[in-house]
Amino acid sequence: MKKIAMFAAALAMSASAYAQTPMPLSRAVVSDEVAGRTLMKMQINATVARQLVDACLDFAKTQPNGPGTYAIFVLTPTGDIVDAHVMDGVLPIGVETGLMKAQTALYARTPSSEVAQRFPTLEGRAIRMDLGREKGLSYYFVGGGLPIVVENQLIGAMGVGGGNMDEMCAYTALTKVLGPQKPLPQPAARGGGAGGNAPAGGGAAGGGGQGGGGGRGGRGRGGQQ
Repeated sequence: MKKIAMFAAALAMSASAYAQTPMPLSRAVVSDEVAGRTLMKMQINATVARQLVDACLDFAKTQPNGPGTYAIFVLTPTGDIVDAHVMDGVLPIGVETGLMKAQTALYARTPSSEVAQRFPTLEGRAIRMDLGREKGLSYYFVGGGLPIVVENQLIGAMGVGGGNMDEMCAYTALTKVLGPQKPLPQPAARGGGAGGNAPAGGGAAGGGGQGGGGGRGGRGRGGQQ
């Protein structure tokens, strides 16, 4: 865990090596020509989606105790898959949960780990397990799903599963491709947390993208699925 924490700190310090100027919205979304056919302008384009996947693959190669193995999904705001990649060695559950994390970030407009922190009790989670299912979305309480936000506009979601640094993989990819992101929130203190009094729909996403802290129950980023 100490080695992983040091690696995370090193990544934060090396952010200067990534794009310091945020990618403009016009470059991140589909072209006017495509929007003329689909009638959907504000969604991530295939080129940027592939860049996010590739950046996550680069992360997997350099992580501590690596290389890591991940299932990576990039979705449109309507939940369609723009790009996805499953690395060799990912178990079926990692593929399924990677998609569910992206769907959770899309549904709640917050990182999936933030959803986990908001509802830390079994009771609070049990009554929300089916939320979004009829719309093809999810409410999954494990870190690794992040909304993709550019200039305060939600243009998609990214979900990573199957590894032990899922959230950091997604966060690093978003930073590398789209520019600086909001810092990842710290895991909730043990015994703390807002509990089940927060609204079921989640909070609003901020500009420039968001990260979230913690894995299951909002504690730690290791051992995720």
